[in-house]
Amino acid sequence: MFSLNNSNLLRSGFELGKGEKLFQDIERDIIKVVFWEKCVTQSHIVSATRIPQQTVSRLLKSLTQHGVIVQSDTLIPNKKGKPGFGIALNPDYGFTFGLAILLDAISLAVMDFTGKVVYTHMQLMSDMSINNVLKCAQKLVEEISAERDIPSEKVLGMGVGISGFFSSMDGKMNTHHMLEEWSQVDIIDIVSQHFQLPTWVVNDATGAAAGEGVAGIGREYKNFVYMFVSAAFGGGIVNNGDVLRGTYGNAGELGDMLPPKLYAHPNLELLKRILKKNGVAVTSIYDLHDNFDPDWPGVEEWLFKVQDSFDLVATCCSALLDAEAIIIGGHIPKELAEKVIARTEVYAQFRRGAKRPMPKLVVSNIDNFPVSIGAATLPFRELCL
Repeated sequence: MFSLNNSNLLRSGFELGKGEKLFQDIERDIIKVVFWEKCVTQSHIVSATRIPQQTVSRLLKSLTQHGVIVQSDTLIPNKKGKPGFGIALNPDYGFTFGLAILLDAISLAVMDFTGKVVYTHMQLMSDMSINNVLKCAQKLVEEISAERDIPSEKVLGMGVGISGFFSSMDGKMNTHHMLEEWSQVDIIDIVSQHFQLPTWVVNDATGAAAGEGVAGIGREYKNFVYMFVSAAFGGGIVNNGDVLRGTYGNAGELGDMLPPKLYAHPNLELLKRILKKNGVAVTSIYDLHDNFDPDWPGVEEWLFKVQDSFDLVATCCSALLDAEAIIIGGHIPKELAEKVIARTEVYAQFRRGAKRPMPKLVVSNIDNFPVSIGAATLPFRELCL
């Protein structure tokens, strides 16, 4: 969902142009090519966008003058002609904040204008009330801004990821019962007014998928399904590089594919309970990746309980979306995700001795803070890409 007062809350470091837009559509076409490919030549931009060379040259000059892009001294080979100087985004043009409102913690991520994560932090909390979350998040924002010398006028916006689903098209969410105070309120208005920043909100799994597409292995795939394994089980979908939102913003609710009386939901709270029953103490699902042991008693029991669920969801996603990849991420330890992948069967009919092309099953390479990293990509996606 997007904030209706984005332009009013843009900081002084950014200048609005025609139509109250930060970038015109033709400029965004250029920025998109440079963002995804990181360093390109002018001739490549012309080829990729099909914008006339003279127009590209003029726009690049303007974007350079405004500090959006920079030209490197490195020559990039060109198969169709002479090598050209590399063109890249200026990392210091702007920064974004990503705030994850988890069930018992918040995390914050900061991203520069190239999509590089420059800071992450998580804070466990016993009080997830609106006032306390905003207070703690504000303190983190101030501390990192001072530590990394991030000018307040250069903060482009804030993304928020939170556990829940959108109730309607007004942006209000039916949040997890542990986030009761955040339910059915205007989260965008609350957060944007507090920080005086353009703000966007998505559910946690969609946010994690968005982050995987920019800062994770998802960058290698234009189309992928993201399985979000955390305190609950959900997902997100990236189609042609863009996050698929759906009518209400709930696209990718993979957990709803699993009838609860027939299939166990493959979440980490279930793993935590099974481990505790077997004498393994786990304080938080968020630090499982730091000390996970695949030989713990109870790991095999969890895998046995949830493997049919992974098989069903992976098969449905493959059949419905024809994705290049299915990425398993969230807060699941990598070693555990690898075990899931090794056992997952994606069904497809054989015809003339062959199946249709199947998606790759891969593990996310964002080790920590998937939701806040994903939330930090939202201002880029909405304003620049």
